[in-house]
Amino acid sequence: MDVEEGRTTVSCRFCATPQAIVGERGFGRYMVLDRIRRAHASQAIRRWFKKGIRKEPALKREARFDESFLAWFPFIRTRCDVVGWVLGINERREKRGKRWVTVQDPVECQVEQPIDRTMPATRMAEFGVSKVNLAGDEILALNEDLLRSRGMVFRPTRSADEISERIIEVAMEEVKRRSSPDKTSFAWFAVLRPRTDILYYPMWVFRYSFRGRTYQVLVDGEDGTLAYGKAPGNHLWRAFSVIAACAGASFVGTTVLQNVGSFLHSEITLAALGIIGLILAGLIHWGFRQFRRGGIVEEGSGLAPDSDYSALGSMKSVARELGLD
Repeated sequence: MDVEEGRTTVSCRFCATPQAIVGERGFGRYMVLDRIRRAHASQAIRRWFKKGIRKEPALKREARFDESFLAWFPFIRTRCDVVGWVLGINERREKRGKRWVTVQDPVECQVEQPIDRTMPATRMAEFGVSKVNLAGDEILALNEDLLRSRGMVFRPTRSADEISERIIEVAMEEVKRRSSPDKTSFAWFAVLRPRTDILYYPMWVFRYSFRGRTYQVLVDGEDGTLAYGKAPGNHLWRAFSVIAACAGASFVGTTVLQNVGSFLHSEITLAALGIIGLILAGLIHWGFRQFRRGGIVEEGSGLAPDSDYSALGSMKSVARELGLD
């Protein structure tokens, strides 16, 4: 009997008797075929050049494509189910009469979370893609000869077991963080039905030149979305961001000083001052980040979550980065 790597059962080709496979399962190997042609990928990049104000406006006129090729990159896909129970207490502030009191609510939470994530099986620092979106994709058994006839194929260079363990570890931490109450008295989590596969995913790689420098863009070869794009930043936007942030922080700060008497007589003085302080810190941090890191713009669906930044993000994380927590 021929047994495909990664399978747990197999049927006899003569009598159709099902057989269970024991021992090391190995890894299933699959592929996603390209559906986007070079012309459509270049159009998607041109549309990206015109979108947003953080990129250099002259890109849409002066950028010139130097090189483009289709490539399949190996990714580790890990699927599992995280289950568990969490017991604890959530705290909230409640006003009773003229006093604010802390109310504790008991929490009993049942966790059932499916996990389906990908990470590169080779070094992708040059290409900037850390994940792929498999929603709605047709996943086929791997045919390396077919892929080589259509484009370049990169080989896995990292341990699939280590990457799979890392995916499950990160997923578990996120599930625990989302399901944890203010105070946890008991928590139990388990991973069920883990499965790891090696998946070859298509991407169009474009290199373009702009004012004497070369940049790289990757387009998803299956759905045509921008997986990773690198472009020069808009210097006018950078200057405007830092000036506007400082002006906004100055306006809020002077307004507070002019009405400091009202805050001192308020019942929520500390809370109000804390919120205002976080707003000021957030404005300054946002302006500085736009100015400091706006020289190069990186966008795309393949960026890792921790590389994305939002000016409307959590104020706690902003305060932690500024050392104000």
